[in-house]
Amino acid sequence: MIIRKKPGPTARYRAKRRRAETPVIKFVRAQCAERDGDCRVCDWENNPDDWHSDDLEPIDDLMCNPSQWAHLGDGKRARTRGMKPEQRHTTAKSLILCQVHHDRYDGRAKPRMFIAELDNHGLGADGPLEFKQ
Repeated sequence: MIIRKKPGPTARYRAKRRRAETPVIKFVRAQCAERDGDCRVCDWENNPDDWHSDDLEPIDDLMCNPSQWAHLGDGKRARTRGMKPEQRHTTAKSLILCQVHHDRYDGRAKPRMFIAELDNHGLGADGPLEFKQ
């Protein structure tokens, strides 16, 4: 007979946190996908207010997969640890990018891509953005 220990306080805390975060994540990600399409950078027609530099090269539709949920600026996951799910995951702090652009934004691929707000009204990704290399 194998006797297993009950999960400790850390495991219970993490499970409780995941249960609280999951509905918020699903809701916000669905809203971002509706707003941005498959990739906010690749789907320029969907966001005519965004500004793209001329050196930001478009990529094929074949490469523009899979879509990923990216966190913008100070909303990155490492900077929002310990916050409530409603504060941590918002449409203003997140957007949908394809894998290629997400890797470039996070610095995992070259050339690095930078994303900035065009207006300082605190809209974040809900407002117009500037994409450049």
